[in-house]
Amino acid sequence: MPAAKSRKGARAADPGSGGDRIGALPDEILHRVLAFLPAQQAVRTCVREFVDSFLILRGSSPLETFEVKVAGAAVDVRHLRLWVRYGMMCNVQELRLKVIGNAPALLRLKDPALASKHLTRLELRGLVFNNDFLDFSRCPELQDLKIKDCCFIHVERISSQSLKHLVITRGIFNLSSRTRIHTANLGSLELLVTEGRAPVLERMPLLDSAIVAIMGNSDCCSRCNNGDCGDESCKGCIRNDTLSVLLHGISQVKTFTLVAGAETFIFRRDLKWCPTFSQLETLELTEHDVHALSCILEHSPILESLNLYFLEFDKGFKAKVKMSGRFNPTELPSTISPHLKRVKVRCGTVDKRVLKVLKFLSTLNISFSFRGKKKKRKAGDKSSTT
Repeated sequence: MPAAKSRKGARAADPGSGGDRIGALPDEILHRVLAFLPAQQAVRTCVREFVDSFLILRGSSPLETFEVKVAGAAVDVRHLRLWVRYGMMCNVQELRLKVIGNAPALLRLKDPALASKHLTRLELRGLVFNNDFLDFSRCPELQDLKIKDCCFIHVERISSQSLKHLVITRGIFNLSSRTRIHTANLGSLELLVTEGRAPVLERMPLLDSAIVAIMGNSDCCSRCNNGDCGDESCKGCIRNDTLSVLLHGISQVKTFTLVAGAETFIFRRDLKWCPTFSQLETLELTEHDVHALSCILEHSPILESLNLYFLEFDKGFKAKVKMSGRFNPTELPSTISPHLKRVKVRCGTVDKRVLKVLKFLSTLNISFSFRGKKKKRKAGDKSSTT
């Protein structure tokens, strides 16, 4: 902490002047006051002043990477805003802003969106966004955006014309409206929704790979499983001017991984208007509804590889059983891609879900052989499993 002791001969602060009376105290008294504070509070006071002083002394020379990381009750949103502005002033190329713990930083409605001609990578964590902060029209070089453990309940739109890679993990979205993601030049997408309505993915014609995971059950309609109950006031259903939430926007993707349970509302609704995945070569699913699987297969004309995973969400995923499909491409139904080369199934146990899907695939002339992981033998045990 910088010395606060008055210069010799300097006049003490007038108690009635509103000056810094504490700062005018001698160092030994200040140290005595800090000694009565809890250690964390004392350290925070010193650290903030140190950072502010360091940035002032450093000046405005260009920065390649600038990371601000705070935790728990140490969050001081006013300082965060000042430090972010400092990074922008220094033409930072990679900015990381992370709030760790149970005290997220709330961006006020008047906080402006970022503006920088130099920013190319941005990582955000533990923030509650306002409606304008994720408008990156004033960041023309931004290519990589990672958002983790953040809240989007006030966000109507995430938009960028330059963005190439977008990762949103453990995102909390609005329960009554849908955020729209407009990133027309995106090459890769990772989206994990843990709560709220799944965002609308607008058209992404250059998309090479996409991982979409929809968790929880807050995205639903109480009247109809397919989201078309006909009630215009229903917050769960999608309005008539939006036929699709997820699938149409990413229909040009080449590699697609979908993590969603068989009862996932928004996925079932999207399948009613299932698009043609004209570029899709590799499909990975944890959605094992036979109708859904059949629908996607019939709309993927150049599919080469199909991988099915059976998750046990309460136990995690352990691929104890691995199965590979055997088939002749010329014997596949005409509705299935003639380019299909590989079909694999991974599961913990061969339960009813697995058997149902295997039965469906057998109607496509795809049969399976499978093997389980060998158990370690104990001393004197002559048995083994496959």
